[in-house]
Amino acid sequence: MSGGATALSVAMAVLAASPAWATDAGSRITNIATARYGSAGAIQAVDSNSVALIVAERLDVTLARAATAPLPQGAGTPVAVLLANGGNGHEAFAIQVSGVAGGAATVAIDRDGDGRYDPAVDTALTGGHTPEIAPGATLALVIVADTGAVAPGGVVTIGAVALTGSGTPGTVIADRGDGGGDAVVGVTGAAATLAIPVAAAAPPTLVKSQSVLAPDGSSRPVRGAIVTYVLDAGFAVAADDARIDDPVPAGTRYVAGSLRLDGVALADAGDGSAVHVALGPVPRPVTRRIQFQVQIQ
Repeated sequence: MSGGATALSVAMAVLAASPAWATDAGSRITNIATARYGSAGAIQAVDSNSVALIVAERLDVTLARAATAPLPQGAGTPVAVLLANGGNGHEAFAIQVSGVAGGAATVAIDRDGDGRYDPAVDTALTGGHTPEIAPGATLALVIVADTGAVAPGGVVTIGAVALTGSGTPGTVIADRGDGGGDAVVGVTGAAATLAIPVAAAAPPTLVKSQSVLAPDGSSRPVRGAIVTYVLDAGFAVAADDARIDDPVPAGTRYVAGSLRLDGVALADAGDGSAVHVALGPVPRPVTRRIQFQVQIQ
């Protein structure tokens, strides 16, 4: 088509650059061009054939943790993380936790966002898989792990992998995308990991206090006064075969029957020259209180 009396114009659709999730995976994009021309004093039009495509699903994911402090050692340590679906399709992810005692952990959707696991509120994942997450959406998760066996300076690793597939960016997974299109592994490899350090456990603490009751009711440390000793033994993490020993001070005499553990009387043992209390295994962070009396001679 040419000549002064002939005019030609072609209309074409142009897609502007946008984030990966701006056009949903599975969307069908069609395009028809139109040619208009003058002929015999009239404007004529002719359409091209229609071409169509299905937008591929891009697979991307990120994990983030708001807290920066190392995890404490101990059973039932909660770890709050945010999982973001960086792709343009509805995608579910497998959550993997490694480096914890027993190799197992509870992973749940943190419904109230408080960073703690409450079975009455939060939803534990079935098989470690999240539900499908909308394009660009974020899911709050809480992981409850036993970090007690992790050596100081070790790490707990949390991973997320797209169920549709993962691997080298650009890898095509045919016909596995939303709407029947292809899925394409994005720049993250459709996988993300967080390596979170574990802090050294605080050593046990033993704090001793004393009070004096003299025969006249005063607090003067005179002969015949009763001295009450209180020992608070604090354990930040579980311990095995804990034991407390305290020699009876010179110049005093142990008061028979005065030994207590957490307010419960214990039988006297030994010759009265020392107090020995076997706590045994301490299964969780706790403070145990020991109390006994001596009399000033």
